[in-house]
This record gives sequence, structure tokens and C-alpha cells, in this order.
Amino acid sequence: LGPQLKGELGRISSLLSIVAVTANFGLYQPYPYYKRQGEPDVLNQFLRIFLLQFIVYTVIGVIGAVCFHSFELTAVCLLAPIQVLANQLSFMMMVEDVKFKNAIFFTARITNTVITILAFYTMDRTILVALALIVVGDVITVVMALMRMKRMPNPMKADLRFAAKIVPFGFVSMITTLMLTLNYRVDTLMMGYLYHIPDTEIGFYSLGVSLSEYGWLIPDAFREVLFSRTAKDDAIEEVTMSMKVNFYLTLLMILGILVLGRPVIRILAGAEYLPAYPVTVMLIAGIIPMSYFKIIGTLLLAQGKKGVYLGMLSASVLVNILCNMLTIPLWGKMGAAVASVVSYAVAGFVFLGYYLRTYGIPLSAVFVFSPAEKAKLMRKLGAVKRKLGKKKNL
Repeated sequence: LGPQLKGELGRISSLLSIVAVTANFGLYQPYPYYKRQGEPDVLNQFLRIFLLQFIVYTVIGVIGAVCFHSFELTAVCLLAPIQVLANQLSFMMMVEDVKFKNAIFFTARITNTVITILAFYTMDRTILVALALIVVGDVITVVMALMRMKRMPNPMKADLRFAAKIVPFGFVSMITTLMLTLNYRVDTLMMGYLYHIPDTEIGFYSLGVSLSEYGWLIPDAFREVLFSRTAKDDAIEEVTMSMKVNFYLTLLMILGILVLGRPVIRILAGAEYLPAYPVTVMLIAGIIPMSYFKIIGTLLLAQGKKGVYLGMLSASVLVNILCNMLTIPLWGKMGAAVASVVSYAVAGFVFLGYYLRTYGIPLSAVFVFSPAEKAKLMRKLGAVKRKLGKKKNL
């Protein structure tokens, strides 16, 4: 797209994310809690509500697209309904079948990449093409998830009483998810709509964010597995072990981004995007502390401790907004990166402190492997090696 169009896309996608989260009402977040409580026919109940939401939001979106005389608002109105449904079904698959959820992710990303390559060689660079790519990923997510669940319940039979029952739970979850989204998006929104930073600078910042997000691959993988695991019980040992393994693997990931960042930018985006590299380096500093938030948050959500989760997350968002107000006018895109790192550190260390204090776990347990844990890891690595050796022989 080039830095300027990428900056425009960053503003639209950030606004779209906020609208999609708000319209969602967080109704998918209570799913693991009710599943853990043994709610009858829980999967179909939630699916009917989600499909009914999609129909209602599609009608509202079309009306809004006709009424608004703004390209950005029209795009948000038309894209929000499918993004809401895709987010809901993706979360459900994370609880029901995390391996297939990963298959959905890879299928959507590979398809997106292929279409992007075709568009690069056959179409003009326009914001419409970029927005169409967002739709492709959401549609693939919806179709694959429904096919895996092998059901398409009638949305007109949605249990509105059950919906009313989960709305209070869901509303708190919506606020929580909104705070989480703001923690990642508020910098772009403030740069674009409050301080009117040029789209080109926002484009550099967006690419820097995208590169730094590769550092989230490891903690996100643990997070998704733990969502399925903590839906059954607290799994404290697994949570602590995940933080340990995540710490060392993420360090390797960060080192790789630091070393390969500039060459990757040149290859994938071109030399014109090299000003994005300092943003990437700055944002990397927040990956490890934020990983504690991601991993520990799964346990709090599964336990239904929405108030605790929301309170600690809100503190991080408030810090993020206040820091952005101070740093963006001074340093532009680098100021936004500094504010993000500060807020990530607040979120991560507050969650880690709460976890260690609540379960009486020493700080060393998050970093140091016991002899038994080392032996367990070696056995697992040995099993994986033997399995790969058998496949190679076949």
C-alpha cells in the first residue's frame, strides 16, 4: 500500500476494532464459564444468539452505510457485522478445539497472503483492496468454524431469556475486551484523530507494530491452549510452567526480530519503510511483561473473576492514554511506542504480582526449572523427536 495508505488503513482498522468489540457486547466471553458449569445445550444456545446478532447488525450496518457521508464510517458499518461474528466463532473454537482454531488461523492467513500477492501484481493500490482482504479472513473464519461444529442452528429460535441472563456477564466482558483493544489501538486512534499525525508516519508505526507482534506468537500460543485447559480447572502448574517456557522462547523470538528486523523490512515492505524499525525495537521491550498478562488472564477469565481482570487492565489503559497525551506531541510515532511499552509493563507486572501473591508462588518459579520439570521437558522433547523420526522414515 505504501506508508500513506497503510496509515489510512491503520486508522480505519483501529476504529473498526473498537466498534466490533462494542457491538459484540462480550457475549462470547461467558462461554467457557457456562461450559465449565455444565449448562445444557450450551453450544447451540450461544450460536443462535451470535447468528441473530449478525442478522441485526447487518441490517443496521447497511442503513448506517447509506446514511453516513464518510468513507471511513461506511467501511466500518459494512465490515463490523462479519467481524463481530468471526471474533465470536474464533473464540468458541479456541475453547472447543484449539488445534482446529489454529488450522482456521493458518488457512485465513495463507489465503490472505495469496490474494495479496495476486492483488499486488494485478490491481491498483487502493484502500478498497486492503479492506477486502480483511473481509476474506473473517469469512474464512466463519465458514470453517461452522463447518467444524457441523451445525447451523436457527437464529430465530435464540433463547432471549438466556441472552438476558448472560448480558450482565457479557457487558463486563465487553468493557474488558474494549479496554484490551484500546490498550493496543488507542495510540493509532490518538495519532490519527486527536493529534492529526500524517498518515505516512502512522503507516511507519503500523508496520513497526506488525513486526513487533511476531513476538506475541509464543505467548499467544500458550494463551490459546490454556483457554481450553482452564475451562476445566485452574491448572496452576500448567500456567506457571507456560510462563517459564514462554519467557525463554520469547527471548529467542525477540533476538530474532532485533537481528532480522531491517532485512525483513527491506524484503517485505521496501526501503521506504525502514523508519519503522526504531518503532519495532521500542515495542519489543513490552513483549515479555505483556505475555504475563496474556497467560494469567486466561485463568482469571475462566474463573469468572471479571472485576479483578478489568480493574488491573483498566489501570494499564489509563496509563497508556496519559502517556500518549504526553509523548505523542513530543516524539510522534516514537512517543506512541514509548507509551505502549509503559502500559504493557504496568499490565504485565500487575497481573504477575497478583498471581504470585494469590497462589503463594515464589518469583523464582516463573524463571527457574526444577529438576523434575527439566526431566519432564526432556521426556516430551524426546517423544517429539521420536515421532518426527518415525514420520521421516515413513
